Amino acid sequence: MPLRTKGLLWPGLLLAWIVVSPLWSSDPATAMPKAVALLACSLAAWRMTTVVTVEEMFTCIFYTVSALLVVSLALVIFIPSIGVVQHEWQHIGNWKGMFGSKQGLGMVSAIFTGIVLLRLVRQRTLFDAVVCGVGLVCLLYSGSRGAGVMAVVAVACLVITRGNPKLASIVTFLFLADLLVVVAEFSYLYITGRESFLLFGYDINFTERTFIWQYLISVWPTHPYFGFGLNGFWTDENVYYAFKRLHGWVLDNDHSGYLTILLETGVVGFTLFSVVVVQLVFKLKHLMANVRAHRFSLEMAAVFLIMFFTINMTETFFLRSTNFVSTFFTFLVTKILSTPNVFPVPSVSRFRKMAPGLGAWSRGEARRV
Repeated sequence: MPLRTKGLLWPGLLLAWIVVSPLWSSDPATAMPKAVALLACSLAAWRMTTVVTVEEMFTCIFYTVSALLVVSLALVIFIPSIGVVQHEWQHIGNWKGMFGSKQGLGMVSAIFTGIVLLRLVRQRTLFDAVVCGVGLVCLLYSGSRGAGVMAVVAVACLVITRGNPKLASIVTFLFLADLLVVVAEFSYLYITGRESFLLFGYDINFTERTFIWQYLISVWPTHPYFGFGLNGFWTDENVYYAFKRLHGWVLDNDHSGYLTILLETGVVGFTLFSVVVVQLVFKLKHLMANVRAHRFSLEMAAVFLIMFFTINMTETFFLRSTNFVSTFFTFLVTKILSTPNVFPVPSVSRFRKMAPGLGAWSRGEARRV
């Protein structure tokens, strides 16, 4: 199958901007390898879109994550010194399984929950039901509230989109809604100078994440247009130790994928990213409203993307160079934006002629057309 590039202009420009940004980073020696890794993983994801279907990718993820969660549960039960958080601030007693943190276990469990629920809607098997239970238990006891929000959003979208293409196409605007919400949040912190959100008389700081956000936003105007470069913010010693003097601790994590893009790639990078988000919203909306033969794959893609955009509101997964979830996000964006537009047609024979453009979404469903 030939490599597809149509529809990938804006993602390509965004990737190019990110890859060259280490040139003005405070530590280009460590930033450049990250940029090369990000470029390699992105090109691999692009190449993968031509040989692997979305359904095949989700099936691989399903069985792989099933094994990881079962092992995580076993570690919690039999080797709690490894599977349960022992010394992290405010996280003691939460589960992390075989992952590096409770957020890692929660993130993976939430994504897995969305995938397995879709599988159970399509076909009910004992294995799927059992591993769904394992995923829900791991999600609950990880204590990751961001992951919990992801799971709720995923289940709600699943209920809304099933069997109703029009509603499904509207749900895709949640990507854009997430972007607008974080822009409003950061604008509020920047304008007011507050370190938390004042809502109905309560100060909300998302476990002190807003302290980090306020500091990042206050420093951002020093590099507004080009940003600090990939991996160039916390590696700046002046930035790092200024935060430590201010709060007495430093986490070295933005806790917002959106803010990471703004800080490291500047207004230019954030604008390119916003264009890609808008392009993705309208392309997926079109596919959800008009494609009938690949519903399962489309619904899976939509649920994953909604969860991914949501978790990036409080965690950082955008611009991760070798993180599989981030690479899979690139795979789906490439697959969606490079898929030709398909419109409803009156005859079956004519539809057959247009279906091959979507053949790489789901081979099983393509055979049933």
